[in-house]
Amino acid sequence: MKKININTYITTFVLLFVLATICSLIGYANNEGTLVFTPTTEFLLKLHSIVNLPTNTIGYPELVKGVYGVIGGLALNVMLYSLVFERFVFCLKALKRSVSKTKKITIKEKQAILLIEK
Repeated sequence: MKKININTYITTFVLLFVLATICSLIGYANNEGTLVFTPTTEFLLKLHSIVNLPTNTIGYPELVKGVYGVIGGLALNVMLYSLVFERFVFCLKALKRSVSKTKKITIKEKQAILLIEK
């Protein structure tokens, strides 16, 4: 496993943390019955269940109650998703590098074939 690109990871972490916080607040408003449903809030409410999937799967909300449970679960989810996104970006960059190397090799091979034919 290669080194983690810390700039990509931190940027993704901050952006996802803001999004997850907004989704958590919308989920809380829905639980309290004070949520006004608009297309945006409905989308964010669906996103709330996706954001909380890892900690809900392992049963974290039942283990840790209260504000610390919400904040800790939010941080765990965001760290996991940030790492997954960073690895995805790394794989795309590696794929791009390998494709460009392959193109360079095929160009050199074609030039070598042309030189041999002359």
